[in-house]
Amino acid sequence: MKGFALLVGAIAGAALLYVTTAVGSQQASPSRAEFNALKKQVATLKRDDLAIQAVLNGCFTSAVPAASFDGYEYRAADGSTVIATALDIAQTGETPSVYLLDVGQACASVINTAKLNVHFKVIRPAATRR
Repeated sequence: MKGFALLVGAIAGAALLYVTTAVGSQQASPSRAEFNALKKQVATLKRDDLAIQAVLNGCFTSAVPAASFDGYEYRAADGSTVIATALDIAQTGETPSVYLLDVGQACASVINTAKLNVHFKVIRPAATRR
């Protein structure tokens, strides 16, 4: 009987300790102003997400394989000729080292004006290529 009373006492003590230290107590819910602010932030994030998805789906449809090649010649501002390494479109049979996104001028303009904090430049290939 003493053993049973001791067991019940230990269980009651453990239950009391658990109840007093439980972290699952109720917390205050957000105020109406906080809730409305969060609602506004979620709406803005959804709108931005849709805009980004439209740009990604409409503009980033292809990539151009490119590789680094030696032997490009260009004329410096002082008139001297310099031989350099440059990126060029990888031809069939060549191993590309990078892929360049082909977005086109219209998509580059949209991306630059869409406040996405990402800026692309339209790069035109040189008149002379290897």
